[in-house]
Amino acid sequence: MKTQLIRRHLVLATMFMLLFMLLIPALDLIAGGPAFRELQSIKLPFTPSTHCYTHTSDFNFFLCSTKSDMLMFDGITGKILWQKNFEKDFNNKKFSNQFWNKYANVILVYDEDTKKGIATKYFIDGKTGKLLWSSDKYVSDFGNYELSSGFSNYYDPGTNGVLLPAKESVDLVEVNTGKTLWSKPITLTGKAKDFDCFIMTYYDLVKIISGKGNETFLTVTDGKEVTDIDPYFNKKKYLGSRQHSLIIDIPDKNMYILMLGETNEAFRFLAGIDIPKRKMTFKGYNSKTDQELWSKVYTITYAMDWVTNRDQFIRLLYDDGKLFVEHNPDNKANTGLTVLNPENGDLMWEGFFTSSEIKTSGLSKCLLTPFPAPDPVTLNGKTYVVNKVKNIVTCYDANSGAKNWDSEKFPDAQKIPSFFVSDGLVIMGYGGDELKCATIVQTNGPSINRYEYNNKDKYGIIAYDAATGKEVWSNETIEKKARDKFDFIAGLKMIDGKLFCATDKNFFILDPKSGNVLNSIPVAKEKLGDAWKMYYFEKEKKIILNCEKGIVKINPETIKIEGIVKTPTVPFYQASKFMNADDTYQDYAIFTSGDAVKMKFKEFASVDLDNMRIRGVEDGDLLFYNISHFSDGGEMFYKVDGEVIKLYSVK
Repeated sequence: MKTQLIRRHLVLATMFMLLFMLLIPALDLIAGGPAFRELQSIKLPFTPSTHCYTHTSDFNFFLCSTKSDMLMFDGITGKILWQKNFEKDFNNKKFSNQFWNKYANVILVYDEDTKKGIATKYFIDGKTGKLLWSSDKYVSDFGNYELSSGFSNYYDPGTNGVLLPAKESVDLVEVNTGKTLWSKPITLTGKAKDFDCFIMTYYDLVKIISGKGNETFLTVTDGKEVTDIDPYFNKKKYLGSRQHSLIIDIPDKNMYILMLGETNEAFRFLAGIDIPKRKMTFKGYNSKTDQELWSKVYTITYAMDWVTNRDQFIRLLYDDGKLFVEHNPDNKANTGLTVLNPENGDLMWEGFFTSSEIKTSGLSKCLLTPFPAPDPVTLNGKTYVVNKVKNIVTCYDANSGAKNWDSEKFPDAQKIPSFFVSDGLVIMGYGGDELKCATIVQTNGPSINRYEYNNKDKYGIIAYDAATGKEVWSNETIEKKARDKFDFIAGLKMIDGKLFCATDKNFFILDPKSGNVLNSIPVAKEKLGDAWKMYYFEKEKKIILNCEKGIVKINPETIKIEGIVKTPTVPFYQASKFMNADDTYQDYAIFTSGDAVKMKFKEFASVDLDNMRIRGVEDGDLLFYNISHFSDGGEMFYKVDGEVIKLYSVK
């Protein structure tokens, strides 16, 4: 009896072990999948509090410090390069001021200056930790100059010099040696608070302000005083960096075009918000000489992102020998698209367009959708525009702006992601996900501005006759032939004269001329759930289809599935967008767990699309730190726990 009982227990134990072995892949999937490959694990001798893993973008140098200790380690090898204790090495118990010039890889530490004297400044080599030089000559705070920002901002890579003021001079000092490259004596003509000195952003000059109306200009390289600063002006750099500016190059005309909006100072004074005036200046310049060729001013609405107050909802494009300015409609109901002649800036014609769409949701909520319509398409002397206000497609004569036709009204989708002109047809795929700017008016308290993601929309396809605007076929045509209701379109792409269409349930290859189904790919047989996004990578000639429970790779040339990855996915933008990735195919990453509407993500996964496997999964919060935890290119990332830092390879 006892023997039988033992055997029974052994059988049950064996069955349990077999069942557990079978469940391991499922448990791995539930847990999120494989971990990223750990490269280094470094335990520091202290917990950083002043410089907390401050790093260069390539991860070669990580600076960590407290007020009393500092070290530098190599993020690639994991080796601690050097360590300093300030009391031991500098006879100073602590340094509250610690600044790192990453360009020169030099660290500056010092105490506060006092009325009795100037604190000694110590310059440390970031590579070795050796003291390069020290000085008690240079002040940390003098008028409007602050060494905390000047140490990095007023650094000249050409001379490896940093601009440092003393009480009686301004010096350009070689940051590694302390050698004075040049020195300019100063005499204050006003109050000390009026003093300032800096390297000018758009000139190869240093500007010294020693009093109101008293300015001196010196060349950066040799400190030579100049009175005519115009020859040192980098016009293109200046114009392109203005707050409300955009520059595009037109190589075939040997010119570049500037579009510039001026800040509405009155509105900024009253509301504290920086928005441009309803006037836009356009200028044409010679690319070689920077000579201004022409200048024009037009009344153009200039909408902006409510949340950041930075993103500009206006575009300047060069196509078919013309400048197309896409913006919101002005006072005249027929404007929104402004077409200019790049030769002289003259207005050629205007059409209807909108670069943002505002809709209310109840009495207390307002939503703004940026660029709901695609760029205009010009072909064979005709320009085709999606009029998102009236929900129609319009055809204009590309040279005169004469209207050729308006289409019938299409469903009011929030987004028009696809717009092609081919073989005498204009093909539009409507419906898509979008990140909206939302304003919520509260009963008590100020209004709240935030982003909201919306993946719900009206979806469909319409093909218009390019000559008349009459509908030739639509998704309803395909529904009858293919028995697919087209409730959702995950993507629409024209590839080698064929229209590849992914719906939530099926994948079709369509004849653009007729809408007939030429072929289909049995994606549903993979049992990965509904598809929600299709990407086409032109260089690799691959289609990637994101589904609820996995990813599918399709070869559009052979019209075959080349592999799948089983993993949960969250409909949202690619996770690689938030990890410093530089190759959308090689660095492909998605969110696998979280709430897209609230934009709170628990997990993301990096996917090897060549071999169709998950490289690793990680906490979704890792992508959204203020200081990026990913290296340039998205090749590596780090995690910290107190004094322990771990570095991982994404690939």
